[in-house]
Amino acid sequence: MDEELQRKMQKLKPKKKLAVPEEFLDNAKSYEDKQTLVQILADKEKSRVVLLVKSMLREAVAARDKK
Repeated sequence: MDEELQRKMQKLKPKKKLAVPEEFLDNAKSYEDKQTLVQILADKEKSRVVLLVKSMLREAVAARDKK
């Protein structure tokens, strides 16, 4: 019971904010800057990137199947 309570409390903890400077998000204009930004995001937020790619693939397959 104690372990279950600890797991539930861990889920309720606030999520960390993204560790990418806001200026970098706004000022990434060149291809290299955008590539670096994507690499940083992929390193810091692996699970979110995986979910994003899965979502994009599902949408692409659904669009292809509608044709």
